[in-house]
Amino acid sequence: MTPTIPYRVEINNIIELLASQIYQTPLALLRENCQNAYDAILDRRWRDSQFTDAQISVEIMENYIRIIDNGIGMTPEELDAHYWRAGSSGKNNPESRAAGVVGTFGIGAMANFGVASELTITTESFKSNQRTRSHVERARLSATEPCITIESIPEEGNFGTTVDIRIENHISIDVPAAVHYISEAVRYLPVPVYVNGVIASEHSFTEDFPQARNSNVVQYADVTLGNGFQGTVNIAVSPTGEPWVRVSELRESDNSISGEIILIQDRHQIHGYRSGFSLAVTGVQSYFGLGGVANLSLLTPTAGREALTTASVQFLQDIVTGLERLIAEYMGTLEVSDNNTKFMEWVRRHGRFELCDYLTVQLEPGKNDTPLSAFNRSQDSLQWNLYVGRDQSIIDSFATDERPLVVLAATQPRRACQEGYLNEYANISQVSDQPTVIELKPEFRWTLSESSLAFRICAVLESDYFVPSVVKYGKISHGLPLIVNSSTSPVEIILDSQSSTIEPILQLYDTDYSALSSFVKDFVRNAIFQKISALVPSSTRDGAAAFLKSIRRPADVFEYEHTDLGTLSEVWQEYAEGRISMVEAARRSASIAQSTIQIIDSASSSTVDQILSDVVENDKNMPSFGQEDELLALPPITRMDVSSTAKLLLVDEGEDALRGYRGFIALTDRYRRDNIDFFLQPHRTEVVWGGQKALYIFMHHSGEFGIYYELQGNEIMADGPGGARVPTCTIIVKDQIYLPIPTSLLANFEIGPTGRKRFEVRCDLLFTESGSSG
Repeated sequence: MTPTIPYRVEINNIIELLASQIYQTPLALLRENCQNAYDAILDRRWRDSQFTDAQISVEIMENYIRIIDNGIGMTPEELDAHYWRAGSSGKNNPESRAAGVVGTFGIGAMANFGVASELTITTESFKSNQRTRSHVERARLSATEPCITIESIPEEGNFGTTVDIRIENHISIDVPAAVHYISEAVRYLPVPVYVNGVIASEHSFTEDFPQARNSNVVQYADVTLGNGFQGTVNIAVSPTGEPWVRVSELRESDNSISGEIILIQDRHQIHGYRSGFSLAVTGVQSYFGLGGVANLSLLTPTAGREALTTASVQFLQDIVTGLERLIAEYMGTLEVSDNNTKFMEWVRRHGRFELCDYLTVQLEPGKNDTPLSAFNRSQDSLQWNLYVGRDQSIIDSFATDERPLVVLAATQPRRACQEGYLNEYANISQVSDQPTVIELKPEFRWTLSESSLAFRICAVLESDYFVPSVVKYGKISHGLPLIVNSSTSPVEIILDSQSSTIEPILQLYDTDYSALSSFVKDFVRNAIFQKISALVPSSTRDGAAAFLKSIRRPADVFEYEHTDLGTLSEVWQEYAEGRISMVEAARRSASIAQSTIQIIDSASSSTVDQILSDVVENDKNMPSFGQEDELLALPPITRMDVSSTAKLLLVDEGEDALRGYRGFIALTDRYRRDNIDFFLQPHRTEVVWGGQKALYIFMHHSGEFGIYYELQGNEIMADGPGGARVPTCTIIVKDQIYLPIPTSLLANFEIGPTGRKRFEVRCDLLFTESGSSG
C-alpha cells in the first residue's frame, strides 16, 4: 500500500497572504468591523420593534482600536460556527437579508489579522442572553491545534458586541486619516455612530445632494428605466440648466428594491451604499456627467475591497442610460436647455433633434440669438438661407434685414444640434461655402517627398482604420491645407503642398526621413481621423457588434482554460458552501491576487522622452487643425516598433506636457493581453476618483460598449472625490498600453528613488444600451 501524508497548512502564512491581499490597510479593518456592527443592529431591529436606542462607538488610537455596538450579539455557537470560520457567514439567511444587512461573505474577521496582533470579542446575545468572551493571538493561530479561547462570563443585560484590536508593533495608525475615512463610511447611517467621541452619522443624502432652488420640477411615476426596472423619477432642472434627479420606489418585475438614487450633472462618480453604509465609488458612462449616490439593497460589494460587482456596475449603467433619456426629453421642453452643452451632446449622439426647440441660433445681420422653433416649417413656411461657414464676407453678402441669414455655431455640439434640427424641420436653402480644389497637380509632377507622404497616409488609413483612400495634391480655396471627401470610395484626400501645414511635413523627407513615418501616423490621427471616423467599420452598430464578438472570443477561451480562477468573492462563496477546501481557496486567492496587482518601483519608472521622444516632438510641432471637440473618440498613439518595460512614464520638469498630461500608467500585462484589440480602436476617456481608487472608463467610438478599468492603492487619491471626461491620450507600444494620469492624481503615482507603489486592479466590459450585453 502506498503511504500517504497530510497536506499541512502554515496558517500564519495563509493569514498573511489573504488578509494583506484582501484587506490592505487598517482602514479596511475599520470598515469591516463597523459594517458588522451595523448589520448586528439591523438584525436586532428587525427582530425587536421596541429597539430604538441603537448606537455604535468607534475608538481609534495609534496601536489600538475598539468598536462597540448594541446589536443582536452572538452566541458561543455562532462565534464558533461563523465568526471564527473564514468563509462562513451567519448573515446568509432570509431573516438577515430581510433586515437589509450589508455583508454576507463571512470573511470580515480576517480583516483584523492583516494588522492585528491580538483580537478580543466580548458579546452578549439578544437571542439567548448568553455573554461570551473570546480571545486569540495571531502568533498562536493554527488550523490544526486549538488556539482561540471561548469562555462564558456573567450576563449584564447589555446586548451587543465589543471588538478590541491590538495592532502589530511595527504598524502605526494615522489617527486623523482613519477618523476621516470611517466617518465618511458611516455618514448616512440612520443610527448614532460616535468616532472618538464625535457623532459622524445620521446625515441625509438630500442634505448633501440638494436640488437647486427655483428649479423646474417634474415627476414620472412607475417609469421604465431599462432592463426590466421601473421606478419613480423626480427631475429638477436649475435656473442655469443643470439637472438633478432622484429615483425611488425601484422594482424589478414584482420585486421591490429598497433605497434611492440621487444624481447631479458633472459629479461624474457614483458612490454606492447599501442600507446607508458606504460600499464603493464607481463610474459609468454618462453624457451629462451624472454622479452622486446610489443607496440600494440590490448593490453588492466584492469581498474585502471597496468595489462593486460587475453586475452592480452594469445595473447602474442601465439606470443612468434610462435616466438620461428622461432628463433630455424633459429638458427639451425648457428654455434653459439652451444653456446646457451636455444636453446638446446627448441629443447629437441619439439624433433626437426634435428636442431642440429652445436651442438658439444666430441670425444675421445683428447677431440675434433666435430659438430654433422659429424656423419650424409647421410654424412658418418661409424659406430661410442657411450658412454653415464663418467667412464674414459671405455673411455680409447674403444677410439682409428683409431676408436674414441663419448662421450655425462654430463649436460642437451646438452646431450639430442646430444643423440636425434645421435640416429636419425647416425650409432651408444652404448658402454654399464649400472649399474647392482650384487646380490638381498631375502625378508625374509630384516630388519624391509628395509621393512618400501620399503612400504613408494611405498605408496608415488602411492598416490602422481599415479605410481605403487615395491622396492627391492641388491648390485649395479658403486657405485650407487639406480637403477630405469621405463620400467617395476610396476616400479622397487632397493636400495643398504649398500650405504652411503640409510643407513642413514634406520637408521631413529631406531633413529627418526616419521621423517621417511616426509623424504621419500622428498627422492622420489629428488631422484626418475625425473626418472619416464614421467610415471606420467598428463605428457602426453592426460593426461594433461584430468587433465586440471578436474581442469577447479570447475572453471566452481564457475563462474556459482557467476555470479554477474567479473573483475573490466567488472563491470564498465556494468555500462557504463547502465546495472547496480552505487550502484550495487560499491557492486560488493567491493566484487571483498576483494576476491583478500592479507594482511600481523606481526601476519600473521612466520618462516619456526616453521611450517616446518622437511622440513628444511630433506633438510639439503638430499644427492645429481646429478639431471639433478634443473629448470626442480618438485613436491611440501607436508605436508598435518601440519596446518598453516601464510601468510608469513621466514628463521631466521643464518639458512640455503631452496633450496636457505629465504622467502615464501601464495596464497590467494580463489586461493588456486581454484588451489590446479594444484599445487599438478609437475611444473616449473618462476618469473618476474617490477614496483609494481611480476609475477609468473608456467608451468605444460606436458608443455601444466600453472598458471599465479600476486601480485601488493604499493611499487616498485626492483631497476629495472628482472626475471628468478627459482628452484621449492612450499610448500603445509593442509590449505596453499606457493610460494618461490626470494632473490632480499624478502625485499618487510618483515614486522616489527607493519607493514602491502597489495597486490592485480590475477590468470589465461595460455596456451602455439596455440589452446590449445579451
